[in-house]
Amino acid sequence: MKKNTKEHEIDLKSWLFKFKAKWYLFLLFAIVSLAVAYVYVKSSERLYKFSATILLGDQHTGSKKAQELLNLLEVQNKGIKVEDEIGLIKSTEMIRKAMLRLDFNVSYYKVSDHWLNSITDIIVEEQYESAPYTIKLDTNAHQLVDVPMTVRMLPGNKYELTVKGKDVAHYNFKNHTVKEYLPEVEFTKVLPVGKPYKDKYLSFTLEPSKNVDVAPAKEHYFIINSLDSQVSQHQAHLEVSPIEREARVLWLVSKGSIPEKEILFLNTLMDTYVANDLQEKNQNGRKTLEFIENELAMLTDSLRQSKQALSSFRSANRIANIDVQSNINYEKLSQLEIERAQITTDKIYYQNILEQIQNGDGIAQSVSPTVAGIQNPNLNNLFLELSELNKQKAGYEVNATQKNQLLQVLEGKIASTKSSIIANLKNLIRSADISLKDVDRRMNQIETSLAKIPENERRLMDLQSQAEFINKRYDFLLEKRAEAAIALATNTTDKKIVDHAALASVGPINVKPKMIYMLALLIGLAIPAGLIVLISNVDNTIQGKNDLNAITSIPFLGVVAHGSKSDKLAVKNNPRSAIAESFRSIRINLQYLLSESSFKVVGVTSSISGEGKTFCSVNLSSELAMSGKRVVLIESDMRKPTFGKYFNTNNAAGLSSFLMQGLPLEEVIQSTEIENLDIIPCGPIPENAIRLLELPKMRELIEKLKEQYDYIVVDTPPIGFVSEYFILMKHLDTNLYVVKHKYTDKGMLGQINELYAAKKIKNLYMIINDLDYSNTYEYGYKKKASYYYV
Repeated sequence: MKKNTKEHEIDLKSWLFKFKAKWYLFLLFAIVSLAVAYVYVKSSERLYKFSATILLGDQHTGSKKAQELLNLLEVQNKGIKVEDEIGLIKSTEMIRKAMLRLDFNVSYYKVSDHWLNSITDIIVEEQYESAPYTIKLDTNAHQLVDVPMTVRMLPGNKYELTVKGKDVAHYNFKNHTVKEYLPEVEFTKVLPVGKPYKDKYLSFTLEPSKNVDVAPAKEHYFIINSLDSQVSQHQAHLEVSPIEREARVLWLVSKGSIPEKEILFLNTLMDTYVANDLQEKNQNGRKTLEFIENELAMLTDSLRQSKQALSSFRSANRIANIDVQSNINYEKLSQLEIERAQITTDKIYYQNILEQIQNGDGIAQSVSPTVAGIQNPNLNNLFLELSELNKQKAGYEVNATQKNQLLQVLEGKIASTKSSIIANLKNLIRSADISLKDVDRRMNQIETSLAKIPENERRLMDLQSQAEFINKRYDFLLEKRAEAAIALATNTTDKKIVDHAALASVGPINVKPKMIYMLALLIGLAIPAGLIVLISNVDNTIQGKNDLNAITSIPFLGVVAHGSKSDKLAVKNNPRSAIAESFRSIRINLQYLLSESSFKVVGVTSSISGEGKTFCSVNLSSELAMSGKRVVLIESDMRKPTFGKYFNTNNAAGLSSFLMQGLPLEEVIQSTEIENLDIIPCGPIPENAIRLLELPKMRELIEKLKEQYDYIVVDTPPIGFVSEYFILMKHLDTNLYVVKHKYTDKGMLGQINELYAAKKIKNLYMIINDLDYSNTYEYGYKKKASYYYV
């Protein structure tokens, strides 16, 4: 856990050291960024902020109120929607109407006399009333639009006009449409000032201006703007929003470089918006009034025709008022229906009582005829008599038995009364049926009488109804016509300009030099810092001792300083150099660590070729020999021998000769110019180096050399690609693993880590080769000290 925590810690001192080592990148990017910022500040058009406010009404005035009164379409008023009004103000059509009321057809520009413009036209300023000339445009003729037209004033009251462009629109200002597109336009003409110029492409008059900008300029030019370009330009710089949530006051904000133009544009846009709203209301009012007039004209004819038809029909058929007769018949019919309903109810009551008695349920719980609303004296008396008899029976039953004569007499009377009731009920039911038939007969007579009304009388009623309906509609529309006329005459808009356009910013909103320069400086410092961080994180090579500690637990022995390619034998040729001091330190550390063990054979290997394995083995052997020890250096890498770069060797005999041909040891050992140092080169390159190294002769060679030398240094093949090292491991007492600074990939140490963790290699130590002290934070303190050895 502790190791992982350290991996995620940020070593600020290390990063500052890396930044310091690349100080020139920071200086270069800072200068470039400030230069770009300077060009941006000088070339950017200064934009200012302008604002205005407008109040939206509630839309309950004018002709819309009249339309509500009419209710012709029965549409409920939903009130105003702020989002819709914002969209309307920013719409292309609204801005188009505003631009048609303005004279922004020509824009004037000046190319400043600045040294940056000597390269290209970077600093360009728009002019409004300060231009040295004015263009009087003939809007009845076709013009070339949206292309720069350069003007150069000449002596003799003349000027030179230069036009150059591609895909230039030939524009019709009458209907604001493009007539054609010209693939390429280029011409130069000298024209008189103040006189009209006209050809098939242009028609205007250039007149000198009174308010002339005296500041020097490289050149002047103007552009004839099409309506679409003007609309798109102002639409892009316009923002509309409510001053706060749910508010009906809108804030209009515009950006531009010419205050006069932007203020005029905002004011004109608001005036156009208000006028458009009033125009729409007036138009709705006029349409409403026109609709009512048309309806009244049609109803006048219909009313006249209906009255005439009614009068003619009465005269032709001699028909009086038939309303009284019809009403009498309808009243009689209504009374008969009520009588029939009462008779039907009584009959149902009689049937229910009869059914209860016949089914043996009794009538003790039945409703009395009087209570049910039936006025029949006989039936009511029988019910009362039966009720009295039942009470007497109930009184006797308390003390008497069933055989009591008085009780039996009462039961006889009760049975007789029930029989009388049943007989009366049946008679009443028959009477009800007879009454129903009589009522039905009379109702049929009345209905027949109504049905026999003559067809001309019913036709008269239809004509009267139609005339009354048309007359009511006519009176209604007369009233609404008066209301609509009054509303149209008093119509007003519910939009109101609260604040006219004014400058809303103290200075330019897009160009703030101090802020831009500060931001440019920060960017100039951030870019190289980011590049250094990116490269450092992407670089997976060994950067120093800390990287080794993070990926391996193999002990660290020392570092070899960076040197030139010519420093092959730096220990001998330049003993005061930093490289020589590095090997001296490694030799001392190695002897100190292994002081208590009798080691003789030192193997030097690496991950891959090019990491300086042979360089380290040669210089370490030389250092050991120069310290007074007898040393022999064996070149066991028989695939790629390199001793010839360091010693004047004869490769005719060597290790392969001893192992394969059996040459005497004296013939394969070669002396060097360094005292106490002998070498055994690889000899002739064999076909199978592994088989040779596996021979018992290899152990015999090591044993013989141990008797003659203090140290045996074996330059072994790289461990990453070939397997000879694993054969030689059994002969080695100490193993040195060489990695190269900013060259060896961290992933290459996986194999040696596994061998070390499995304890298959004894006395293994790491050496960092070719370490540049000036570019490494861990050894930065050695930079000055290393100068002493150079």
